[in-house]
Amino acid sequence: MRLKKISFSTIIKILISFLAVTLVIQFLGPAVFSTDVFEFEACLKPWGYGRTFIHFPPLGRVIAHTHIPPFDFHFTLKSINLGETLEFAGNFYQTNFQQGKIIQKIKISMIKYFAFLLILSFFLGMAAMFFGRGRDFNKKEILWSGLVSFFVLLIVLSAAVFSYDLNAFSRAEYEGTLEAAPWVLNALQEGIGVVENIGGQFTEIVENISFLQNEIDKTAPLITDKDSKTILHVSDIHNNPAAFDFIRRIVETFDVEVIVDTGDLVDYGTSLEMELFLQHLAAFKTPYVFIPGNHDSPFLIEALKKMENITVLEEDIVEIAGFHIAGIADPASYSTAALVSDDKLMEKTAQKLEKMIRERGNIDIIAAHNPDCFKYLRHNNNTLLAGHLHKPCIKKTDNYLELNAGTTGSSGIRGLKNLEIDFSLILLNFQPLEKEEVYVPFSADLIKVKQFPLNFSFERFLFNDQ
Repeated sequence: MRLKKISFSTIIKILISFLAVTLVIQFLGPAVFSTDVFEFEACLKPWGYGRTFIHFPPLGRVIAHTHIPPFDFHFTLKSINLGETLEFAGNFYQTNFQQGKIIQKIKISMIKYFAFLLILSFFLGMAAMFFGRGRDFNKKEILWSGLVSFFVLLIVLSAAVFSYDLNAFSRAEYEGTLEAAPWVLNALQEGIGVVENIGGQFTEIVENISFLQNEIDKTAPLITDKDSKTILHVSDIHNNPAAFDFIRRIVETFDVEVIVDTGDLVDYGTSLEMELFLQHLAAFKTPYVFIPGNHDSPFLIEALKKMENITVLEEDIVEIAGFHIAGIADPASYSTAALVSDDKLMEKTAQKLEKMIRERGNIDIIAAHNPDCFKYLRHNNNTLLAGHLHKPCIKKTDNYLELNAGTTGSSGIRGLKNLEIDFSLILLNFQPLEKEEVYVPFSADLIKVKQFPLNFSFERFLFNDQ
């Protein structure tokens, strides 16, 4: 009877020790892995339904039923290596590229993680047998407890690994902003080649634009002086790398003093997006003034502030290259959600901008992302620059000039979705007004590039009776 009692007691203790192991795994911090291209966290959660969660903060997550329960796998993308990512993206579709290299590194990392969990379960299983026994303990029971915890976890993990189905991600669920992922991936697959192609053609396009501008100057020359200056107005790049090719070619071809970007550089304001475009922004030697839009975020703003060649205007006035430029950030840029600000917030922002201009005076350029910010500024010969609408336009009245650069990034992913690839920007020419110590615009060149078929348009607008 004593033997049966001891055996039953031992079994109960071993089961309790295994439950303790699962609780420790449940609350154990994630392990960090690197595959050269990506850095991610991985953790195992007991009492699940055999699902894999891939988290892309703050965009959302992807969920797929990939294996046998009771564990769930959680992966969280933390950062990417820009150089390695560009090399990977450039070689991804080459037949001789070993795509399995990254998968192999992930497998090795996970094997190490599982080995750590198995060893941990063995020692935790043994340690659990010490509680409540004082100095009276049985070495065999302790060893058995550790072995049982080890092998039970090994069996469960093996079942999950050998039943793992990568094809389950074709039926995955998307949560958060990533709900748009299926059509985004389809759009990228169809449109990325088009973007790369048009990016390579910008050299020829801008050369043709320059030739056309010179021909216009021959037939109808502008009245300028040696102190005239040109700014480049861009907006709504929305993660499109071809936009930077467009901007770079324009800056190299024309004598641009300042680039004014009226927001929506990215789509979601994440660190991943920012890392992809750091090298493009850093390459600009021309002063770059950025006014945050509703798709931008606090993280993006802080990252841009650290760059020497970029000035971020959230609610401020700066003097750059002789221009006094006022700007105010879209209220939605203070959030990670890519939303359009409500009417009350826009009204408050419009009032702030009007007060800032009224108190300061002598402003050459007033910039905002949403043209609704100009509600109280369409007077006094103000020069207003905005974006947001994705429709380029130049409006000149008797007492103000309003310009909208449209979308220099062709609406980003949304443009790829319907292959509506239209790039636009504005070259705005100024001359000094010495009596008032300000610059006044005397002409603007609206440049639009379209795909399908590839063509461009160049429209010149003259002000001040030129």
